[in-house]
Parts: sequence; structure tokens; C-alpha cells
Amino acid sequence: MIKPLAIAALILLANRGWCQTVDELNEQAMQDLANGKVAEALAGFQKVIALDSTHVNALIHLGFIYYSNNIMNEASAHYSKALAIDPENPFAHNNLGAVYLAVGKHNEAIIEYKLAIKFNPDYPEAHNNLAYAYYLLGLYERAIASAQKASELKPDYFPAYNNLGLSYNALGKYDDAETNFRKALEIKPDFVAALNHLGATLRSKGKNDESIQIYLQAAKIDSMNIDTYNGLGITYLSKGELQKASDAFKKVLAIAPQDPVAHNNISYCYYELMNYAMAMQHAKAASRYGIKVNPDYLADLTKALDANYLRARHILVKTEAEAQEILSQLQAGASFPELAHQKSIDAATARKGGDFGFFQKGDLNAEFEKVILNLKVGEISAVLKTAAGYHVFQRLN
Repeated sequence: MIKPLAIAALILLANRGWCQTVDELNEQAMQDLANGKVAEALAGFQKVIALDSTHVNALIHLGFIYYSNNIMNEASAHYSKALAIDPENPFAHNNLGAVYLAVGKHNEAIIEYKLAIKFNPDYPEAHNNLAYAYYLLGLYERAIASAQKASELKPDYFPAYNNLGLSYNALGKYDDAETNFRKALEIKPDFVAALNHLGATLRSKGKNDESIQIYLQAAKIDSMNIDTYNGLGITYLSKGELQKASDAFKKVLAIAPQDPVAHNNISYCYYELMNYAMAMQHAKAASRYGIKVNPDYLADLTKALDANYLRARHILVKTEAEAQEILSQLQAGASFPELAHQKSIDAATARKGGDFGFFQKGDLNAEFEKVILNLKVGEISAVLKTAAGYHVFQRLN
């Protein structure tokens, strides 16, 4: 079956005359491609190849058009034809590497990028593409070296600084990551990928408010970017702002209903909002669309939907005055998990936001269970004094 792109090209081919020289046809096709006239460019390059099957430039540009339209087998075939004619062509090697990277053949991509560099050592794009391939394989130091070489060859090449930031971020060198993402943005302020990565780095540094502002800036530039809203939602989750996080993930799903990351993330929102049925629905969707959902989380969800299981959390402090102050903060809307992290002296539960996890009647201290069972789901208890100190409980299931 002839693809729609090819049909459009054939129609244009039939309508154009054959009076131009091959080089003139190739030049016209390149101009068409530069002006966004993809079908015209495709027709022109195909005409060049019909007249001269060894025209390397036309083969490479045809490969690029197919690559840009996600027709990877055709792109690969045209780059391979170009290399059969000109084995030392760095552009064909670089572009074939991009095809391999797109289909997950990282090692093959690295081989092609290295060949591109062998035949043109001063090719910044090839060095930068090699950096990204190394990054995807977790070879972060090699990625940094390659991206630095790209930036040395072309100091205003913003993708190189973005790749440097990615690798530094992966190594936990967040200050270096932030510096490089900001360098990329100095050169190209509307570089949404760098904004998203900067937002993630700032979140890793605990600068959640700055992270949110960066993501909101990215959303103004590209309101359909799902990475922006996923990142924004995760940052709101980090702050314990569950409803805002949920709203961000819903924006992702409005754009891409089958996005597994958003389904997985919004599932956690619903879990913390104690809407366990919706949490399970989205966890199943995440799994169906390609993410491996944490099996321990799925086990907890199953228990959450079982009436025989309870779930609660608490904050334990030494004095009644401190407990009463915490209760007042909770009643005013403070985050229970955050206060548990900050204030609770029960180390075993504090690191989990005070959460006991799921349990059945008889599993907990009887005095604790009595208080919990007298609460409605979501309700917070009065201060309870025990031998361990002063507790504030919240029933979660």
C-alpha cells in the first residue's frame, strides 16, 4: 500500500516538468524543505533519485523526511543507500544513528555517531547526539565529555548544555545540572525541554516553589506539552498539594488519554485523597498502557478496597502543648504527612508521613484501635496520651 505522504509526492511529481537539471531539482527540493513544504520536497528529492540514483544529498534528505514522519524503515534504507555510495559521509552516519536511537538500538546508534565524528571531528551535532546516546545507557561521564566537546565546538549550541544538565542531574550533581539548563535557556529562552528539566532539578534540590514557577513558564510556551504537566504534578505531590497535582495530571490525560505516567501518578493522588476505587482504576490503566506499577502499591490498593482492612496514621510528640499545636495546624489545613515528617518522634512511621499502613482489627495497640475505629474516614482525632507520649491520629480507611 502506498503511504499518504508518497501519494502526495507522486501527484506533485506528475505535475512538475522534467526540464530542470538534477542539481537544480535538488536545490529546489532543499528550499521546499526549508520552507516547510514537505510534500513538494519529497517529490523533488524522489525526482532527483529517479534521474540519478547515486545522488547522496537527495538520499540523505529523503531519509530525513521519512525520519521526521516516523517512517523509520524508509529512513534507514535511504541513509544506508547513501552510505553504500559514500561510506565516509558524516551526515548519513549521524542521521542513521538518530534512526537507531529512535528505535531503541542504542549501541548501533553509538557506532554511527562515532563514525560521523571519525569522518568529521568538528561535527558538534554528532558529538551531542553521542552524548545523548551515552546518557540513555547510563554512561553519564562519557555523556558529559561528549556534550562538553559539542559545546566547545559550538558555544551557542543549546542542546549540548541541555544534555550536560541531564547527565549531571542523573549523577546527583544538581548545582551543575541547574547551571547548564540555565545556560541552555540563556541561549534559547523558549526551550521547553530545558525548562522541564530545570523544573525537575529544582524539585530535587527541594526548591518546589521555584520548580512550579518554571513549569508554569513552560506551560505558557507550550500548553500541550505532557512532560510539563507531569513534572508540575509531581512537584505539587512533593508539596503535598494533592488536588493541584491531580489537576496537572488530568491535563496530561486530556491531551494524551493513554499516557501511562499520568495514569500512574494520578493513581497516587487518588490514593492519598482516599478515593481508592479511582486509584485502582488509574493504576490498572497505567499497567495496561505500558508501565510496571509497583506491586506493593497494588497490594495496598487491594487491601484499601477490602472492608476487613483499616489504614491510619499518627503523629507522636513528647508534650501535650506540642500535640495541641499540631492538631490546630491540621484543623487549619496543614499537611498531615509533612507534619509527621517534621515533628513525629516515632521514627518508624514518621518517614512514611505517619502512616501505619493497612492492618486488621487486633493488629495494633488496642488503645490506638479504639480511637481509630471511632473516627470516620479522613477524620482527625483529639490528642491521646499514652505511655509513649501524645498522639494525633487520622483514619484513612
